[in-house]
Amino acid sequence: MLETNRKILFFDIDGTLITDDGEHYFPESAKTAIRDARKNGHLVFINTGRVFCNVTENIRSAGFDGYVCGCGTHIVYQDKTLFHHDVSHAVCEGVVEKCREYKMYAVFEHAEKVFTDAMFLENASLRNLIGYFKENSTYMEASAPENDGIFDKFCAWYDADNPNRDAFRAYLEKEFTYIQREGNFCEVVPKGFSKATGIQYLLDYFDIPLSQAYAFGDGSNDEPMLAYVPNSIIMKKGPEYLKRQVRFVTDDVRDDGIYKAMKKMEII
Repeated sequence: MLETNRKILFFDIDGTLITDDGEHYFPESAKTAIRDARKNGHLVFINTGRVFCNVTENIRSAGFDGYVCGCGTHIVYQDKTLFHHDVSHAVCEGVVEKCREYKMYAVFEHAEKVFTDAMFLENASLRNLIGYFKENSTYMEASAPENDGIFDKFCAWYDADNPNRDAFRAYLEKEFTYIQREGNFCEVVPKGFSKATGIQYLLDYFDIPLSQAYAFGDGSNDEPMLAYVPNSIIMKKGPEYLKRQVRFVTDDVRDDGIYKAMKKMEII
């Protein structure tokens, strides 16, 4: 039966639910709003570029129906995997080699682990991220005997004067979508997958119309889902071009933006 009243909500993590600084502050007001939405019969999902093992207990403790992870490559509902896209070992192996050759300082992400090469750790940004992963997820180096080298997606930093970026993008274009992020940083996802495809999968699964979907984000990597759903909400710190496209601009994390938006839209 078509669920005409039940809403389904999708939340980015970094900069939306939690602060994107070193503190990773998750306000109690947002946790309360999430719990109240579920009490009201709505479905609540994380929708993140993070892979599943990087969704920390601090986030999970708020209580979610499930998770869309790795930019739509892995979907979990009530602790059961509904969908997981597998990238072949040969493709993964080729990408790792090209990252070494082109000096793209990469961290490779899989639902169950993240890994990198020791040679990439000369990049300060990647070192900081790996430090966070070591504290909060399953991390291993590429050379670890138990690592099969398979990943769902990856991120990479590069030097501003790196002459290989265009060649790297050209190498990836058959199998992957290259997403330019702020600064000398990119996110790379298997072609055909995004936060929006994860939303559509769950709309089909639950037989919920698109008009009942709500997406909350803060940055350029949230554009696929914010552009896809009619009920899109962006944090005040988000880019101006996205603010012009969404339904509602709410306050930032520390100013209880999630709670305010959900009250405004009568979700809670």
